[in-house]
Amino acid sequence: MDEIIEEPLDCLRDVLETLGDFSAEVNLQANEYYDFNAKDRVILVEEGNVLIMTPPDPNSGRSRRHVLSAGEPYGALEAIASRVAVFDCTVQSPTRLRVFDGAAMRSHANTCGVFARTILRLFFKRVFDAVDPEKDKKASIAFEDDFIYANRDDLRNMEVSSETLIFKAKAPADKMYFIEKGVVSLISESNRVIAELGTGEIFGEAVLLGDTFRPFAAMVERDADLWAIEANFARRELQQEHPLAQLAVLLGILQYRVSNQLKGLR
Repeated sequence: MDEIIEEPLDCLRDVLETLGDFSAEVNLQANEYYDFNAKDRVILVEEGNVLIMTPPDPNSGRSRRHVLSAGEPYGALEAIASRVAVFDCTVQSPTRLRVFDGAAMRSHANTCGVFARTILRLFFKRVFDAVDPEKDKKASIAFEDDFIYANRDDLRNMEVSSETLIFKAKAPADKMYFIEKGVVSLISESNRVIAELGTGEIFGEAVLLGDTFRPFAAMVERDADLWAIEANFARRELQQEHPLAQLAVLLGILQYRVSNQLKGLR
């Protein structure tokens, strides 16, 4: 989303190097057919370009489109949720894909710890607009009990009043945040609201990718009680998981960026 953010493939390299047995390399020529929407297929573009188009909007008849390039995933969150991706995909240039076993990734994602599991749940909710208030409440309580309060000596609690800018776009990225109460808006560089997040949500999680700078701004809309989680602490927590669970979280973050691109939220 931002030209000054580190290349995602560099951030993912350590995890990817441990997953040779769980992936296969696929090389395609421009316009060559490949079934991107096969069940339990998680794809990472390593080289080349793939045009993806959403199904036509029932009202306007228009499709949204985005060109996947190196470091962008396809079908990760769908596989974790045992869904099938439904976009039209066209290979636009000679392309190399890395393809993972979605069933194996789902198995590890479903049994990972509360930190990784909470992040995956939130990105599933953001990308697919899947809202289940009862499950969200239970998941939030579990995260607070099992992670926030278990590690409260290593985290920082912040009471922040409304209209406070927590960070600007392109500001250094050194921590992520959990919203214990309140509302926080994520705002793009073009001043468009990407999301409004409330109690139990997380933001700033792109530090897990190793991002150096923020791709968006964060503004408190309603007085908030936040827990700040330092980037190094968050990364160490994620690294306790199986590499496939780690990959699921990182690809979930990247897929959310692709989703925002498709929606024109830049």
